[in-house]
Amino acid sequence: MVSIIISGHGQLSVGILDAFEMIFGADQDVQAIPFLKGEGLPQVNEKYTNVYNSLEENKELLILVDVFGGTPYNAAAQLAFGKDNVDILSGVNLPMVLEAAAGKKQSLTQLVDYLKKVSKDGIKNFKEEVAKLQKDEDEEDL
Repeated sequence: MVSIIISGHGQLSVGILDAFEMIFGADQDVQAIPFLKGEGLPQVNEKYTNVYNSLEENKELLILVDVFGGTPYNAAAQLAFGKDNVDILSGVNLPMVLEAAAGKKQSLTQLVDYLKKVSKDGIKNFKEEVAKLQKDEDEEDL
């Protein structure tokens, strides 16, 4: 079972967690760690380390961050470096968190591979979707 941290600049992670809980319900394996104004790398690193140290030994941890190379990512990279049971994905959004929570019983590697695939499908364009529906209707009329 994989534990999940959502992190990002400002209150982004808290907002995503709130929306996640509206849809999915509370999940003790999914938590938010915000990067707040006035904080730096040491403070975020300490928050991650506290969560990591509270996990059962060798439990896997996936950290979902907003921006690749930002402070939440860099703190996560410091924690993950040299640990096989910790990984990071950037570009966090609500659909990614929902998929991660639904798939957390997989191994960390399987979950990361799955999320990289399905996250691409989470981006939809209204006009393209309408065009697909119209094409399908036109084909049914033939």
